[in-house]
Amino acid sequence: MTDDELQKISREIISDLTGKKKIKLEASFYTTRSLNHKIRLDRGKIYLQIAEALRTAPEKIIRTLIIILVLKLYKFKVDRQLYRIYRNFLEENPHLIPANKIRKPSTKYTPYGRFFDLEAMFDQLNHQYFDDRLTKPKLGWSLRKSYRRLGFFSAEKNLLVISRVFDSPNVPTQVVQYLLYHEMLHMAHPVVNVNGRRRIHSSEFRQQEKNFPDYDQIQKWIKKNLRKL
Repeated sequence: MTDDELQKISREIISDLTGKKKIKLEASFYTTRSLNHKIRLDRGKIYLQIAEALRTAPEKIIRTLIIILVLKLYKFKVDRQLYRIYRNFLEENPHLIPANKIRKPSTKYTPYGRFFDLEAMFDQLNHQYFDDRLTKPKLGWSLRKSYRRLGFFSAEKNLLVISRVFDSPNVPTQVVQYLLYHEMLHMAHPVVNVNGRRRIHSSEFRQQEKNFPDYDQIQKWIKKNLRKL
């Protein structure tokens, strides 16, 4: 995204949130080692600065961040969902976070659910599909129920998490195995940069994922039953 595009989007958002049509604004990306963003109002003019690291972020994320900053500037209430969208993006793109800012995984993560043991399941899948090549990361069920992020693997934190909505007697074992297998594929196929863009799911990744037994049936089961859990 260019500075001009950021300026245009920011002007639209500020106008929508404040009802003001004439806005004095200076918006730009700026170089910083941190991932800090700035906004201030000085003599009737708004100065907005977004960390350069987010220049290539999806427009949805940029818009979400701008909304958060503007709402905070005018002391309006910020919907928690906005913070959640932004935090999830950073968790999915930890390379953007300075090394000294990466938090250690919470000690509350545990692989032992009420109905499924991720430790034992990881060992089984690692032996069956990866020839025991994968080094076991910290495993855990998510700290809160998540219906959007079904699982994630953070190489920076060496952490693999599965949404606790699936730790249920109503969930087939094979579904949990598939979810864990998917995240293990992220370990086997790290993110690569292609022409300046991060490729999370390579063609090899996708092919191996579809080779999982009953892949299509599992996808249908998740789509049909997720919101019932």
